[in-house]
Amino acid sequence: MPDNTPKLVMPYIVASQAQKEVSHNEALNILDVAVQPTCLNLLFTPPGSPAQGDTYIISGGTATGAWVGRETYIAAFYDAWIFIEPQTGWEFKSLNDGFTYEFNGTGWVQKIYTPGAWQIPSLGLGWIGLGGAWRNPRYRKDQSGMVTIEGAMQRAVSASDGVIFTLLSGYRPAADLIFGGYSAGGPYRINVKSNGDVEVSGSNMFFSSFSGIQFYTD
Repeated sequence: MPDNTPKLVMPYIVASQAQKEVSHNEALNILDVAVQPTCLNLLFTPPGSPAQGDTYIISGGTATGAWVGRETYIAAFYDAWIFIEPQTGWEFKSLNDGFTYEFNGTGWVQKIYTPGAWQIPSLGLGWIGLGGAWRNPRYRKDQSGMVTIEGAMQRAVSASDGVIFTLLSGYRPAADLIFGGYSAGGPYRINVKSNGDVEVSGSNMFFSSFSGIQFYTD
């Protein structure tokens, strides 16, 4: 039987082992760091007065002080510094900047969320896409849950306010939101409802734009 678990390298308790609590507590500390992983920041110099449980990713330069030789490791303070060697694909969210960082096998890189496919809504109330060189209305969601709506529309006769289209399930906000849009007549209002309805008021027939609308899904 190996001495440690293969992924988190937590020590096993072996038969007839003295001071079993040492191995057990070490394993708990590793779990405390690696489950729901967050770190305070990415640093290469240890902070002066760490608190219990403070966790950092050692990155950005040559490690110094108590972290010497531990570049790319995860450092956590539990009475003393403990170090966890990351595996490819591990992710930590930095509470300093809000970004998620992924270990690619050689270093930590900010994770870039790839947007999903564009969804093309069917417009109601007689509206059509603005056309020409202009982007027609569409929306999509990235891997972080951020929805983007963009594009512009027009109407042949006169503007008609109300629900223009409905977002698919999974693309809707948790609560009703209000956005300011721009039209040929100036600013107008866009409501994005929790039921998916995209509703406008004060629109203009020549063009009314949805561009600039972003929110997180429920």
